[in-house]
Amino acid sequence: MFNVNWFLLRFITFFVLGGIIIDLEILMLLLGFLFFHISLGLITILNDYIHIKKIKIILLILIRISNIEISRYILELLL
Repeated sequence: MFNVNWFLLRFITFFVLGGIIIDLEILMLLLGFLFFHISLGLITILNDYIHIKKIKIILLILIRISNIEISRYILELLL
């Protein structure tokens, strides 16, 4: 028997993925929000569980460097 929900799910996914691939600005905006969300989450975890000041500063620097490097690799992949 033909399942309409299965067909609609695939049909909508096709258009959503096509729209993201075509409109690169929306994809860049989503990636920017994603990296911002990840960065805020890591900083919150760091502030909650690490209490030694020197280690906290080193880890904050490493988080920023890793965010820059990951975003650079994704930009190279997209362009």
